[in-house]
Amino acid sequence: MTVIESLRKNARFLGSGIFSAVALLLVWRAVNGAPLIQPQSDFGIVLGALAVTAYVVIQDLRESNGKSS
Repeated sequence: MTVIESLRKNARFLGSGIFSAVALLLVWRAVNGAPLIQPQSDFGIVLGALAVTAYVVIQDLRESNGKSS
């Protein structure tokens, strides 16, 4: 399995998780009257999403390599 295949396989899971986190964050900020866009905090969220994506892809690649050997 390649990285692209893994991303395609997990696209809905990753997309829905990231969308839910962003929606919740925006609602939270709107309710508290905070600015909706906060560059430092938002950069951390992007890094977190990338870390989760990398973890899912690495686990997928490990599983596919383990099954084929």
